[in-house]
Amino acid sequence: MKRTAVPSILAAVVAYGCGHSRYAERVVAEECKKSGVSLTELRSRSRRGRLPAVRTRIVRGLVENYGVGVAEVARRVGISTSGVSKILTRTLSS
Repeated sequence: MKRTAVPSILAAVVAYGCGHSRYAERVVAEECKKSGVSLTELRSRSRRGRLPAVRTRIVRGLVENYGVGVAEVARRVGISTSGVSKILTRTLSS
């Protein structure tokens, strides 16, 4: 049997996932910059000030626009997966 070379794009997808991480990091950085929140502050698990609203915008954007998984979003914004699920449930029902 002769092996065929895997196209480079397919190899990249297999090696690095679907590229969601790249988009996720960009969306998080842009939203933090727009909101005046540092990445460290966002991931600190704090619930003070404007952080819940910033996290909500990030969670909805990543899940709805980019199809990023709940676990990946939770890691990016510094909350649990159940926290991400609650944000989605509350924002989609209202």
